[in-house]
Amino acid sequence: MTYDSNCEKCPYYNQENLSVNQRTNRNSPPVEFENNNSDTLLVFQAPGNVEWRVGRAIQPTVEIGGTAGRRIELSWERVGKSRADFDIVNSVQCFPGNEGEGTRDLAPNGVAINSCAYRLKVILNTKEYRKIITFGGVANQMVNSLLEIDNEPQVVIQAKHPNGGTSKAELDTLW
Repeated sequence: MTYDSNCEKCPYYNQENLSVNQRTNRNSPPVEFENNNSDTLLVFQAPGNVEWRVGRAIQPTVEIGGTAGRRIELSWERVGKSRADFDIVNSVQCFPGNEGEGTRDLAPNGVAINSCAYRLKVILNTKEYRKIITFGGVANQMVNSLLEIDNEPQVVIQAKHPNGGTSKAELDTLW
């Protein structure tokens, strides 16, 4: 996935919002949609610093601000699932940045959300997902506003951010 015409309006276009050490040198900066031919779609808010460097959503890192992916990976192990059991996407495709080393990631701003809406809409309308799990308010709002009325009813489950007070049991029941 590369930048498209919608990206040109986004404040994250060309990574100008990031410090030099946060920028990626990948040829295709947006974090790509991971299509594992699943009937369940996981929608996260935006990539974190590690996801941005790697180019894939939700990475199992254990560092300040980066344990959400590890908590999800451990939950999958507990219930006999793996990453390959899900399609995975971020509602905002580029890293919004953070306030400094070791601090929480910034929430994506409205212009970035609107700029990425078309990409997410295409993904939502390409398949008929049996279940869509959104992580966090931004992802939930985007998914619910983009689902077309004439689609088959889809189950949308709003989950808390994996680091935002979600228990192991709550995570395990999502899948």
